[in-house]
Amino acid sequence: MARRGENIRKRKDGRWEGRYIKARTPEGKIQWGYVYGTAYVEVKRVLIQRKAEAGFYNLNRTDLTFEALAEVWLHSLRNSIKESTYAHYSYTLHKYLLPVLSKVPVASLEESFLERAMQQIITPTDAAHKPLGNSSARECLSMLRRICKYAAHLRLIRPMELEVALPKAIDKISAPLSPAEQQRLHQYVQANPTPRKIGLLLGLELGLRIGEICGLQWGDFDLKLGTLNINRTVCRISCGNGHTKVVTQTPKTRTSRREIPIPNQLLIMLKKLRGKASDSIWFLSGNESKPTEPRCYRKSVKAYLKQATVRQVRPHALRHTFATTCLQAGCDVKTLSELLGHANANITLQRYVHSDLTRKRREMNRIFSHQVSMRGGKALNLIE
Repeated sequence: MARRGENIRKRKDGRWEGRYIKARTPEGKIQWGYVYGTAYVEVKRVLIQRKAEAGFYNLNRTDLTFEALAEVWLHSLRNSIKESTYAHYSYTLHKYLLPVLSKVPVASLEESFLERAMQQIITPTDAAHKPLGNSSARECLSMLRRICKYAAHLRLIRPMELEVALPKAIDKISAPLSPAEQQRLHQYVQANPTPRKIGLLLGLELGLRIGEICGLQWGDFDLKLGTLNINRTVCRISCGNGHTKVVTQTPKTRTSRREIPIPNQLLIMLKKLRGKASDSIWFLSGNESKPTEPRCYRKSVKAYLKQATVRQVRPHALRHTFATTCLQAGCDVKTLSELLGHANANITLQRYVHSDLTRKRREMNRIFSHQVSMRGGKALNLIE
């Protein structure tokens, strides 16, 4: 499909037409060249070649290396992305891409070479480096494509289409807590409620991310209305010199900034704990100076799960459990997506909703009962 800025369009006769600057008159007037074909990809391929022949790309520049280009690209993003995102991009670039591509001249970049380089990044030949998983490999390929697109925008190279086979994705999501495990966790927190222990319920009953729990202040709780406002998140990022630091920033996405109703039982515990705490006090740490960082709180969660005799899971599994519990209770996916702070409902379905046998059986009963009623018969309930 044609994209804006490509100068490719579909004609009324069904053919594709590409236009490029072939030359300029002494007066500076543009002389256009045209390419025609029956398929978009065909016209695009020929158009790129014609642009290169016309000197549209600065293919003769040999003094620019991939490392210099990548650093310029990364710097161009600094003011448009979060500090944590910038740090993550920098880490990925310096750990994976540059060790293989740093000294390569930009003018010599070709699809076949870059695709071989990506395979080397994904599956290192030396024993000192482990093969990349699907997520890391996908990030590296995405970054490489963006850098190449940036170089083409600067007319340093021609546009490229990189196709690389990625490792098979492995589902590392922990299974949601069972009803019995959820009950034991509730009983453990209720026996001696503290803000740090209640953080478990904020993940289990409100679906908060661990960074969002760490970023809570008492002022985010409206105990009169019974709501919680998610305004910030806490995370640890790399400083690029071997050191890291903790930053507090806006939530993950625009939709992550949200208001969530608090269940009654949890609301009662929060009211008892609030006391005279000011709005600016961090919920977990109990002081105004700094929040609890996720790395430290993960250790607390691990200890709490052990004390509650609940199997060891990552804190994010509490969020998975919340999503699954809501769906099993009949919550529609759109509402659940808003509660979780997802950009769209597809993310909710793909990442967080675990279908179990009980839910499958209930749905089969519902569908079968509807079909039988349409025929005027009597439905038989599937035995539990």
